[in-house]
Amino acid sequence: MLIAVYVFALIGAFLLGGMFFWMAKDYIEAFIDNAAYSKAITHPEMLDADGNVNQEELLYLRFDDDSGIIDDEDDD
Repeated sequence: MLIAVYVFALIGAFLLGGMFFWMAKDYIEAFIDNAAYSKAITHPEMLDADGNVNQEELLYLRFDDDSGIIDDEDDD
């Protein structure tokens, strides 16, 4: 009799855990998607007034040689 109670308790725990994780699956997937989005957040200066990504051409600097790079020598 005691073995039957253990078997039913084990099967019940398995079913209860499976149902819990099946219901929590959507929350876990949303958390993972939010974590991936957080890694890819754009800087606020890249957004327009409506909060959309600005599609204008960007102004940037590119140095062809090392003479344009300023080395910081105050790291003593």
